[in-house]
Amino acid sequence: MSKKREGYVFFQDVEVTADWPQKILNAQEITHYRIDSNNYRRIPYGQERPRWDDSRNCHDCAVISGQFHVPGCDVERCPACGGQVISCSCDR
Repeated sequence: MSKKREGYVFFQDVEVTADWPQKILNAQEITHYRIDSNNYRRIPYGQERPRWDDSRNCHDCAVISGQFHVPGCDVERCPACGGQVISCSCDR
């Protein structure tokens, strides 16, 4: 059995910092991005293209298939241009 590290918890079957579960829950409340005066529904983990292996938690933010990524995650795709949200030039 692995020893629990101080400041970490298990959430959705992975070890994350103690504050991370709330960040995941908060991310689920952000369902759309406003880009160029249009509302675009965020792309949940497992529905992005190219598709990631959603049989495991997201390697960057630990969400599970069907959940929205935590803001700043390098896996999240922009619903307007298809690029990475963290580096696309769409104005949110």
